[in-house]
Amino acid sequence: MIVPMALLLLTLGALRWFLKGDLRGYRRVKRRPDTASRQRTYRLWIGKAGIGFVLPALVGLALLGRLDALVTIPVEFDDLRLWLPTFEGEDRAALLGLMGGGALGGLVLGALFAMWRGGRGQKPIANVGSLLPRNRPELAHAAVMAIAAGISEELAFRLFLPLLLVLVTGNAVVAFGIAIALFGAMHRYQGWAGVIATTIVGALMAAVYLMTGSLWLAMLLHALIDLNSLVLRPALGGAWRAA
Repeated sequence: MIVPMALLLLTLGALRWFLKGDLRGYRRVKRRPDTASRQRTYRLWIGKAGIGFVLPALVGLALLGRLDALVTIPVEFDDLRLWLPTFEGEDRAALLGLMGGGALGGLVLGALFAMWRGGRGQKPIANVGSLLPRNRPELAHAAVMAIAAGISEELAFRLFLPLLLVLVTGNAVVAFGIAIALFGAMHRYQGWAGVIATTIVGALMAAVYLMTGSLWLAMLLHALIDLNSLVLRPALGGAWRAA
């Protein structure tokens, strides 16, 4: 119990550090319109995701002797999985195909909509307008940031943090509830609409992970969602034309 509790406190400290950097970074993007400053901020976000999410998770899993959790869902989550349909073998393959097709269809529809509107009148749900890339170099940075977010945030909020919480509390429902709430709170810079939207996305990603037992699928879907909003729509809206 001592090791999980110590790791949990350190992880919560790392999340707090990342959130403060997120708020400062978003204010910096809004205040500094030049593209060089914006690209440095994107790179800073990517680096902080590695330090704040990936590094603590990998080191913590190693200290717990649970690196196998990267490829096998922890047995501590079984109590919660009993409340959800699970998909193994052919059922899992069918679900993966359905979800992959749905994600691809969503990207195509989003692309068609963006092309039709030509970037006019597209208002994001959350307060992220200043974050969206405006030219090709920023698009490249945003693409890396979207992929990094999909990997790092799923590792932290769908695996490592819930595992620590269930080891401390003994309750998988409480563990995932807290992790999902913290995931939403980490997007406070997006305003209340962003917090609500990301909380819902976090719950959906948790359900995907628990039903399929595949953290990598959750990472992929998360990255596709971010690529759609941070790269595809701005690019089709005209950002790719700017130098």
